[in-house]
Amino acid sequence: LQEFYLELRRDHQSHDGTPITTRQLESMVRLAEARAKLELREEVTELDARDVVELMKLSLVDTMMDEFGNLDLSRSHMGSGMSQRNAGKRLISTLQREGERMCKNIFHVDEIKNIARMAKIPGDKVYELICSLNNQGFLVKKSSKIYQLLSLDC
Repeated sequence: LQEFYLELRRDHQSHDGTPITTRQLESMVRLAEARAKLELREEVTELDARDVVELMKLSLVDTMMDEFGNLDLSRSHMGSGMSQRNAGKRLISTLQREGERMCKNIFHVDEIKNIARMAKIPGDKVYELICSLNNQGFLVKKSSKIYQLLSLDC
């Protein structure tokens, strides 16, 4: 765990990326302990630690892998970080409310931009947010500028 943590800190320190702090190490320790308890053991084994490292790698890869296969921690700002998740929740919630009001679940990009403005989401982040919500399966791209909100049936 310590080797993986130190590798992350060494290879991915940047002023604009997500900082790698001792919280990540502490989380990995807790996960390894939980895995040992799951198997009714009091001591953490090397296998527990390896599984936790693999889990961390998979979770990092999901949102922070660049097109060359390298971890790019600066991607977390709008990849799936807290600010994006909160903006995504606000947009989906506002789309849901407006869709129910208008009895529709198909939206043009311009409508989504207007609804995003209602949700106080910066205009320069809307397209990136739409792409992220499409990748996550909340919005389905029907054509070049048309999206369907899956959580609403009309």
